[in-house]
Amino acid sequence: MVTVPKHFRLTVCVMLSALFIAFPLAAHSKDKIVIGSAISLSGPYAPGAAMTQIPNYSMWVDEVNAKGGIFVKEYNKRLPVKLIIYDDKSDIGTAVKLVEKLVLQEKVDFLLPPWGTAMHFAIAPVANKYGYPLIGPTISSEKLREVAHTIPYFFGILNMPREQGKALADLLVELGIKKAALIYVADAYGIEWTGKVAPDLGLAGIDVAVFRSYPLGATDLSPLLKTIKAADVDALLGMSYPPDTFLITEQAKVIDLNPKVFYLGVGVAFPVYRDKFGVETVEGIMGAGAWNPKLPYPGAKAYFDRHVQKWEKEPDRWGSAFAYASLQILEQAIEEVGSLDRKKIRDVIATKTFPTVIGPVRFEGGFNVQSPGEIGQWQNGEFEVVAAKEKRTAEPIFPKPKWK
Repeated sequence: MVTVPKHFRLTVCVMLSALFIAFPLAAHSKDKIVIGSAISLSGPYAPGAAMTQIPNYSMWVDEVNAKGGIFVKEYNKRLPVKLIIYDDKSDIGTAVKLVEKLVLQEKVDFLLPPWGTAMHFAIAPVANKYGYPLIGPTISSEKLREVAHTIPYFFGILNMPREQGKALADLLVELGIKKAALIYVADAYGIEWTGKVAPDLGLAGIDVAVFRSYPLGATDLSPLLKTIKAADVDALLGMSYPPDTFLITEQAKVIDLNPKVFYLGVGVAFPVYRDKFGVETVEGIMGAGAWNPKLPYPGAKAYFDRHVQKWEKEPDRWGSAFAYASLQILEQAIEEVGSLDRKKIRDVIATKTFPTVIGPVRFEGGFNVQSPGEIGQWQNGEFEVVAAKEKRTAEPIFPKPKWK
């Protein structure tokens, strides 16, 4: 056994301490940024997730890694990104458990959000609890404002009902609509949106002749649509999710329900909606949104082209660009902070303005204060912005043409 003199041991400890201060061990051990997401790969939310977020998550990771990763000043190098995705099965309880697993077991550096309003509501408090900034691209909720002060790590980037609802009511007034049917999916999105739109219609003097909900996952809405047809309304307004958006369109066409304004919710802006029914059939149909590659934002058209090249399909005109913009913001915030300190990154997101494919994004009280458009309409195969009026890329087609 060799005995080391005490003064020698002390000298070595001092030297090692100085070495670790000058060159922190952590700065040399980090080789990647791990990001996790619990999102719907199955269940009723899966079609929306597969269109708006998952392709953009994957494309962004590939683009970041193609340039070597995100530059982090603390490590003086670019760190590639590893993405872990779990299937939340469109179930709120499962989503919460998986987010906690990503945080506590996988020890991910950052989280990416799920799909849909209800799922965002469920996991936002969890992300906030563990101090993970989260930018939600597919949540549109006024109730979120009521709790925003309790979840400062959460940011809503998508258009909110107060802006879209008013824009829709203003558009209907401009077009001279007097009588409407308002139907909605009995889920968080549909309930919240209707709670905002219905008063706006009342204030605008529009008579809501039919006001009904229908269950999430409905497979036959023809009786409800026949009731609407019998009411002879000027406008059909459906606060719908993708499966029912497709169902309503198909069944309305069958019974020749063709009011002057035909507006549905999530799914109308999906290119697959246009492609399924045909350019002539969807002509004049309006929906929530809107974004298109003609908008004058740096990188918008290039993003559209890259998406088409990678996936051989267009991004949707509702949530895709918002999802990609949220990733641009995260990347810019990491590089500005120069570390993976989530608290500092959260503070940068909360205070800075970020150039993105949906325009300059700035959050006030946790909400994006600008959007490229509120209401879109299919015209000659493109989803044109028709409201708010000052954001138009085209004048609205009115009345809606006959079904083809």
